Amino acid sequence: MKVSKIIGQNIKDLMIARNISNRKMAEIIDVTHPTVGKYITGEQVIDSEKLSIIANFFHKSLDYFFSVDHESFDMLFRVDKPEMALEGSDISEIETKFKEYIDVVGKTRMSFVPQKYSLLIASKSLNEEDESFIEKVACEQRKFFNIEHIIPDNYFSVFAEKGVNVISSTIKNESFFGASSYSEEYGSFVYVNSNMAISEERQIFTLVHEYGHLLFHQNEYRKMNANPCCSGNEDAVNEKIVNSFAGYFLLPRYLVREYIENNKEKKIDVMEMKRHFKVSIQTLYVALYKYGYISKSQYADFWRRVSVNDWKNNEPNPVGHVDAAAKNPKLMVNLKKLYRNDEISSQKISQILDMDLVTTRQLLKKWSEDDGQYEYIA
Repeated sequence: MKVSKIIGQNIKDLMIARNISNRKMAEIIDVTHPTVGKYITGEQVIDSEKLSIIANFFHKSLDYFFSVDHESFDMLFRVDKPEMALEGSDISEIETKFKEYIDVVGKTRMSFVPQKYSLLIASKSLNEEDESFIEKVACEQRKFFNIEHIIPDNYFSVFAEKGVNVISSTIKNESFFGASSYSEEYGSFVYVNSNMAISEERQIFTLVHEYGHLLFHQNEYRKMNANPCCSGNEDAVNEKIVNSFAGYFLLPRYLVREYIENNKEKKIDVMEMKRHFKVSIQTLYVALYKYGYISKSQYADFWRRVSVNDWKNNEPNPVGHVDAAAKNPKLMVNLKKLYRNDEISSQKISQILDMDLVTTRQLLKKWSEDDGQYEYIA
C-alpha cells in the first residue's frame, strides 16, 4: 500500500473515532475541505507540518500515521490542561514503556483486575452521599492493601505487592503526571512520571488517582482511545471522583483524627503533618476542611496563600523522592532474572530504566551483592 494511503487511512480512522468532519479538520490544518478529502484517500500527500498538527490534535506520534497495524493501549491521563500540555510523543513514549514492561514481566503475570465500583453522579458536583460512598471505597481499599493503620514508606511497592502493574519512569514533560490503562488483553496499569521536577507528594497522589480511575471508570478506557485527555462535563466529574478518592485514601479520617489527638498540644502543624502523611499541602487542607478541622474562612485564606506562594508548582517542605528501583519492584525482579539468565543486556536495562550505563553497572553490581532483595514480589 502506498504511504500516502496508509497516512490517509490513519487520519480517517481517527477522525471517525472523534467524530471530526472534513470541514472541521480543514479548519484545524488551514486547508480546504476538498484537500482533506484528498489527504484521507491518499490522492494527495500531506506535508509534514500539517501532519504534525494532526498528530498533536489526536495526541499521536508521527510514527503512528505510517503504521498499518496499531497495538494500542486504552489510557486515561493526568495532566495540567491536557489539550495544551500533552503531545503525541508523550503518549508514544508511555506506550513504549507499557510494551517494555509487558516484554519483561510477561502477559501471564498481568491478571490483576481491581474491584469495580459504580457511582452515578446527578450533577456536575459531588454531594454528601457521593462523598460518603467514595470515602467508604477508599477505606475498603486501604484494608485491601493491608495499610489500614499505617502510612507506608513506599506506596508504589504496596500497590505492586497486590498485583497492580505499576510503572514509574521519567517523561520530560513536567505537566504530564501519569496515566492508567485497562484492557481485557493487557490488564491494569498505572504509570507515574518520576520526573524529579514533580514532587514526590504529587507522584504519590497520581498513583492513587490513576488507581481510582481503574476502580470507578473501567468502562471509560475504550472510549478514550482516540482522545485520552479528560474533557467535557462527564470527564470533569470523573476527575472529581478520583481526586476525592485519592484524598480519602491518603488521608483517612480516622488516621487524621488519631494523629491530631496524639499531639500533646492538640495543635495542627501542617508542614509536619503533610510530611507525615506524604501528601501535598493542598491535599492536606482539603481533608482538614472536609473533616471540620478548619473553618470556611481559613480554607479560603489558604487558597489565597497557595496563589501568593505558588504552592501549586512548588511544594513547601517536600518529602524526599523514593528511589527509582523501589518504585518498580515487579519490573526490577524480572529484569534481574532475565539478566541472571543472560536473556537481557545491560544496554537494554539502561533503556528500560532510563539509566546511563554507569548507573546501570552500579545496579548490576548491587544485584550480584544482594541477591534476593526483590524476590518477595516475584
